[in-house]
Amino acid sequence: MDDSEPLETPRLVDGRSCGSCNVCCVALTINDRELQKLQGYRCRHAQRDNSCAIYSTRPRTCREFYCGWRQLKWIREPLRPDTSGVLVRLHWEDGEPDEKRRLGVIFTLLNRASLKAEGLAESVAAAVAADIPVFLHVPGPPGYTSGQGRINEALQHAVATKDKKELLAILRMLRDVTRKGKHERIVMSRRTASGENYQVPSPVDEAEFAKYSTSDAPPEAPPQFLEDAGTAEPLPADKVI
Repeated sequence: MDDSEPLETPRLVDGRSCGSCNVCCVALTINDRELQKLQGYRCRHAQRDNSCAIYSTRPRTCREFYCGWRQLKWIREPLRPDTSGVLVRLHWEDGEPDEKRRLGVIFTLLNRASLKAEGLAESVAAAVAADIPVFLHVPGPPGYTSGQGRINEALQHAVATKDKKELLAILRMLRDVTRKGKHERIVMSRRTASGENYQVPSPVDEAEFAKYSTSDAPPEAPPQFLEDAGTAEPLPADKVI
């Protein structure tokens, strides 16, 4: 897609703005013709006040990216990435060649404290209850690959029984398992002579649950059905860990 083409701005949740949050400028791997950075490292254009030194001319990768908190109204209000330690992204689930791709969500737990984020359990449960593919993503050390796996099946019982304690315990276990998995140093791909196929290799890590490859490309705008994904009953507030 040519950079001269007009950008399509996805529907964004009213009342939510990035403000001083620049988690995406640190947590994600970016590898395109205009900007390269490894996950876990602060972008070289990020300023001390978290603003961007090249905001008006920032790469298309950055201009088109909006996290799930900005796009999905059923992601609870407290889950703003810089205050919760949880980064939500949209993700196309790859299926068989003859199957229609499904749009799901990735919950990245940036640190162990993320498990205590207000609204995490409720947001994950709402997506699972609505049969939206849900992925847990755990970053590796800075500059190294991360672990990611689909967690719908693992959480079905906890969601069906509205057991918040069980749901969070499972998330904690999966995070710990993934952290102990194999992490390899990310190697940026080289630009070809034609400028095509310029992307970071999909990182794959060993874990004790389903393994998926992923790239940190900006998500596509969500279909309408995702806007209503939060209709499932929230977990009881009295069931705390």
